[in-house]
Amino acid sequence: MGRQGLRKPSQTSLVYISQIILALLATVWRFCTTLVIEETESQCPDGSPSAETRNGTLCGLYLPELSQDVFLGVPYAQPPIGDLRLRHPRSFALKYQAYPATAQPASCPGYGGFSTGIGPLSEDCLFVNVARPHRDDEEPNPGLLPVLVWIYGGGYTGGGIADPRYNMSYIVEESAQLGKPIIAVSINYRLAGFGFLAAKEVMADGAANIGLFDQRLALGWIKENIISFGGDPNKITIWGESAGAFSVAYQVMAFDGEHSDLFRAAIMNSGTMLGSKLQDRVTIGSPGGYQEAFNTIVESVGCVGSSDSLDCLRKLPYETLYTAFKPFIFTPVLDGDFLRTMPSESLKQGKYAAVSLLLGANTDEGTATFWGPRGSLHTSEDVASYIATLSDGSFDSNDIDEVLALYPDEPSQGCPFGTGCERFAHHGEMYKRGAAIAGDCFVHAGRRHLAQIASSRMHPTNPAVFSYRFDQPPWNEIQPLIATEAPVYSTHYTELSYIFHNPNPLLTNYIGPSSKHWALSKTMCRMWISFVHDLDPNNHGEIKLPRWPSYGSESFSNIVFRVSDSERRIEIEKDDYRSEQLRWWNRNWSKIRC
Repeated sequence: MGRQGLRKPSQTSLVYISQIILALLATVWRFCTTLVIEETESQCPDGSPSAETRNGTLCGLYLPELSQDVFLGVPYAQPPIGDLRLRHPRSFALKYQAYPATAQPASCPGYGGFSTGIGPLSEDCLFVNVARPHRDDEEPNPGLLPVLVWIYGGGYTGGGIADPRYNMSYIVEESAQLGKPIIAVSINYRLAGFGFLAAKEVMADGAANIGLFDQRLALGWIKENIISFGGDPNKITIWGESAGAFSVAYQVMAFDGEHSDLFRAAIMNSGTMLGSKLQDRVTIGSPGGYQEAFNTIVESVGCVGSSDSLDCLRKLPYETLYTAFKPFIFTPVLDGDFLRTMPSESLKQGKYAAVSLLLGANTDEGTATFWGPRGSLHTSEDVASYIATLSDGSFDSNDIDEVLALYPDEPSQGCPFGTGCERFAHHGEMYKRGAAIAGDCFVHAGRRHLAQIASSRMHPTNPAVFSYRFDQPPWNEIQPLIATEAPVYSTHYTELSYIFHNPNPLLTNYIGPSSKHWALSKTMCRMWISFVHDLDPNNHGEIKLPRWPSYGSESFSNIVFRVSDSERRIEIEKDDYRSEQLRWWNRNWSKIRC
């Protein structure tokens, strides 16, 4: 490996450039040829790493600079095209002899910034990427390695495993340097209308929550095949951020908590199963429900007169359907199958998988532009109207008055927190008030509620729970796609670059040139690795750091990550910030329909 201590961009430029060259050459080869599974080569090229899966031999790429083997674009499901469009995924059944897993796959059709600049989009997108430490045949067998599975976010409208911000190789490299090697896998799943179309017709067809079923099938494929890569099928951790964290949470509570031992631990960054409204068979048809969007789509593409509107949509040209889906946002629903009960009720009833958890939130989640408060809140009446939208009309006047009282027109109590009397009034006189409400409702309250319940639940086993708060703004005070205009502060998504530990200075979420930021990144990356490897984030090999206590072992506590003027700062805090405010949300999830 040859690199010790803090990584600086200049030290890894050759690694990054060589990876680009390899990826470009492989991409040209793969996309300029038509792969017929039955006619693949009978064996892998010399020097190519291989893995014997249930479907046959995979041929990967060896990255000598990172001492890693990577397998890119491995199919886990049949291409969801033709009659398989808008249906739950089906297992990949074809056999291959020497499948070239050497190029990034296409990303599933999506929209917005998280589907821009990450390569081609295609309906044929159900693939996984795998990265593992390289091992020569002469080296001692280290045994089966723990596995980390990444599920990207993007609001269920964008994202993909080809996104360089989600390059898992640097986590794998750090795990090897730490002496706790792991294997990393990332999953593509369908998005937007292709993955989460919802309507009474979709429910009747049994085709709701397609994207969640994609994730589930991928987890099953990993469970079945990861041993072929040297991974331990009994030591799988699933990890996601934002919509990816919500997805992880939904996998934890899927089928009333029956997870078939697909994973033993879960990591949720800035999201849980609480905070995001879930429509069901009844509310889908209510004003503003998904049925209205579905009807508009069907009408726009000329499928109104069809006896089977879904069948009509399946037969449309891809470009036509892609355009028709673009104006609408679809997210998971209560389908009575994958998601059977409101998440807050599932938590009360213990209907979720008893697995170890690591979860957390960023201090200033509410400054993310997509939560809604920017530019729209000028008076208390505006704030009241915003609060009402969080429940789709279930809040009565008393509820709204209670929230207004908990979040008064006092900018020193608003988000971004700790910014005194500054109102950032160019976004609205009540901007900070609304941003505090948004961050607490969508992220902070759910994080605390899940941590408290999971750490004290009534299962025979009581797996550990670890909770964090990330309190560090981006080095350049910009978070592209999230918050590009002040105030940004410790906003949504900011922590991810520190965990992925990626040295590429061209990334939009680059950590920055400061050694103290890289020190924090190294520590966080190692803590996440330690949790995956040992179910304990404290075995990170660094000294003079406080021990990260399991939640509720001594008290309800968070570890706090930040950088001071001269160094990283990692501290332990009692988890009691905004106690009355978060308690209010945690008593009223049913009114928010989650």
